[in-house]
Amino acid sequence: MGFGRVKEILDQGMATWQQANGEADLSRHGASFKWDTKANLLAAIGHGKRLIQPELIGHDGASTNLVVDLRTGISSPALRMPKGGPFIPDPQVLEIVDWINQGCPD
Repeated sequence: MGFGRVKEILDQGMATWQQANGEADLSRHGASFKWDTKANLLAAIGHGKRLIQPELIGHDGASTNLVVDLRTGISSPALRMPKGGPFIPDPQVLEIVDWINQGCPD
């Protein structure tokens, strides 16, 4: 699996959220919060935290801020993303974990 599948999962998660909640305002996450390219996702920072910490790539994708945020929320379950749901199903989050554990291949 490559970045294209990760982007597809994140895009679909956002589309599903927007269908239920309306247009998303991601500006509060920060200027570098985007996943349109692999480079942007790997550099993305949301609320002052790196989404995918470089030191976790290749071995501990489950501990990255992105995955924790999608599964449980970094600070609390009330902050799980996307906020208020619908949430990305765990099997798809696991695909993201696997991608990170594989070294984030193209």
